[in-house]
Amino acid sequence: MNRTQRVNLRNTILALAAILVIATTGANAQQKLGDFVSEGGFDWIIGSWEASSDQGDKIELVYKWELDKHMITMLLKWPNNEYRAMIFYKPAEDKIIQVTVDNQGGTGKGTWEPDGDKAVLKHEHTGSDWQTNKMGFAHSKVDANTMKWEVLELDSSGEVSDYPMFTVEFKRQKKTATKK
Repeated sequence: MNRTQRVNLRNTILALAAILVIATTGANAQQKLGDFVSEGGFDWIIGSWEASSDQGDKIELVYKWELDKHMITMLLKWPNNEYRAMIFYKPAEDKIIQVTVDNQGGTGKGTWEPDGDKAVLKHEHTGSDWQTNKMGFAHSKVDANTMKWEVLELDSSGEVSDYPMFTVEFKRQKKTATKK
């Protein structure tokens, strides 16, 4: 092999190595929410859920994948109240973020993190009356068709209490066939 061929081969190998480094670095930087949910074993949370309040009111909760599993949309609904949220991974902060809006003019923000077998949302909601409430919502799987939701106090340092203020048990709803 002459000198020109060795230089060309070396340049080709270096260029290929650089492309591989850039490609793998880009893949890591673009990890999506779906990867985190799957790796944490929380895929079970996706779907439609229903519960009843102590007063017998129906509570609907829906978590749905959007944008090729880069985002989850959430709907929480009971009589006279409706909340919509976007949940997404924010690489710059290395956090899973939730942004919420409700039908009363309130807004909220929070972060999701695993705590053992629970997915915990630490959330701050400001109502249309400018009152701010901080709460934690621990989601845990009871079985394939049952989810427990513990509503927890959130202290000033952002830590959730050890014991729930109350608990709600949701049942998975069967998918309904779409009409043609």
